[in-house]
Amino acid sequence: MIKKILLILTFIVSLFGYSQTGDCSMLKEGTFKVTDPASKKTSIIKRSGNIQTEQMEDAEEIYDFDLVWINDCTYTITPTAATAARNKDLQKAGTMMVKITRVKEHSYIQRVTVASNPKFRRMDEVFIVKDNK
Repeated sequence: MIKKILLILTFIVSLFGYSQTGDCSMLKEGTFKVTDPASKKTSIIKRSGNIQTEQMEDAEEIYDFDLVWINDCTYTITPTAATAARNKDLQKAGTMMVKITRVKEHSYIQRVTVASNPKFRRMDEVFIVKDNK
């Protein structure tokens, strides 16, 4: 009987641990850093209002995206017309959905999906460089 109770409590605690994301409101504006697991290149992300910019470290090119928050922890980014014109891969990708699945003290975990490619799934840890507090 005690084993069943402990098992149930462990299950319930693990559900709460995995389902809670934390406070995403502090991530709506600021500067962040993420490293692409395939290329090992680091990108600096800046969010302000309804615009997100991304720039690879050691590169001059800056990409702009229209940013729309769907809820506190989910948003979409779509390349602006100027960005799509400069980068055909981004134009083909179109709108990307980002779901923040976990907020830590100095970073967060995000899951990225792409509307035009349902098989695309990517998980990243994004580090907070500067927030707008």
